[in-house]
Amino acid sequence: MDILFTIFSFILLISIIVGIHELGHFLTARFYNIHVIKFKIGFGKELFSFEDKRNCNYSFGILPLGGYVQMLGENNPVQEGSEPSLSDKKSYLQASPGERAAVTFAGPLANFILAAIVYFFLAIVGTIQLSSFVGEVTAGSPAAQSGLAVKDKILEIDESSVEVFNDINLMLSKRIGDTGSINVKYLRGDSEAITSIPISNWLSGNDQTAPSAALGLQPYLPPVVGQLQDEGPASVYGLKQGDLIKAINGVEIFTWQDLSKVLSRLPNELIDIKLQRGNDLKTITLQTASFISDDGLEKGRIGIIASNDISQWPADYTVEKKEDLFTALLVGIHNTYRYTVLIISSIGKMISGSISADNLGGPIQISVLAGSAAKAGYVTFLSMVALLSINLGLLNLLPIPILDGGQLLMIAIEKLKGSPVSEMTLEYSMRVGIVLVVSLMIFAFANDIARLI
Repeated sequence: MDILFTIFSFILLISIIVGIHELGHFLTARFYNIHVIKFKIGFGKELFSFEDKRNCNYSFGILPLGGYVQMLGENNPVQEGSEPSLSDKKSYLQASPGERAAVTFAGPLANFILAAIVYFFLAIVGTIQLSSFVGEVTAGSPAAQSGLAVKDKILEIDESSVEVFNDINLMLSKRIGDTGSINVKYLRGDSEAITSIPISNWLSGNDQTAPSAALGLQPYLPPVVGQLQDEGPASVYGLKQGDLIKAINGVEIFTWQDLSKVLSRLPNELIDIKLQRGNDLKTITLQTASFISDDGLEKGRIGIIASNDISQWPADYTVEKKEDLFTALLVGIHNTYRYTVLIISSIGKMISGSISADNLGGPIQISVLAGSAAKAGYVTFLSMVALLSINLGLLNLLPIPILDGGQLLMIAIEKLKGSPVSEMTLEYSMRVGIVLVVSLMIFAFANDIARLI
């Protein structure tokens, strides 16, 4: 069932971002009265198709890995009198260079607009996000060596303000492949402090670890009961979903990690659990169960799973973000801009060799991420739609023949020289473009296989 869900999520994700891209080409061509012969999403055998009153065929292919808009005169030059029904239609070749450039650029532009709309929607409906509190610091990690500790609240990274934990990963992503130091400003109790974390070619290899985790920082995960195991001690003795565990045998519990460590040391023992349920404080006495860990030791447990419902978490450790109409619009534009800049920077570092090209992901990696994002909820899934839409827009703007960027380059050359690029030049450039794109796809697919192995 998980595989089917992952496949469905992948198809939905790709169909959205590719469909919007091709819709940009389609609507702009229609705006300039250029006749569109076919609008197709996916490749291979057609699952279904239909034709509108303007003789445009719409279809959906069995492989949702791309799509195209075929315009009259594009890769099918119309000879006068050969197609009586199309003789009065405007072809792509009859359009001015400016009109053709607009049609070509409209695809990537549509992807950026889609991302801005997604971020606008998320801002206006509101989201609850993890705060920038540190929930755990990995022993021996760069963060631990720099003095950061549990309960610290990250305020700034490299003088850029941080409000939620996602901001930490975004700021750190900008430093991937760098050598130098990362400056972190944080709040400990009522005092602010700054620490500097040295880095050298940081995460430049094939590493899919989140930047925050690579630095040794984990987000705050509260000891809130999410699910209870049937007939487990917690269920039998009356714990409920949403209970916030405050202490075990008088030992204060701050994070889920604290809870796990304390319970693991108490197998088959009678313990007192102090918890908060709504506005009430309660103490429950129960007998723990036990299990044998991978290292052969007997450890304690009470049969609960951490809550992933952020609305149940303590308000001090979450941030609710909801904007008015105008501010949400600015947020949509700003988020699209900052992720675009981040991706461009990453591409530049990959080209220069600062970041390993092994980090490039293909369809398998995207499908896995799509499935995980869909399971995490609509906010995560839509965020991934926006991010991949920006990726697709930028990818298509690369000056590689066969991509939109390559076509824009040819149109620019035509405009400068005052005449169309020769057929031979177009043919050879398309061949080079196909080789480059196919090589890139094979390389990304090989990376996917390597990750699975």
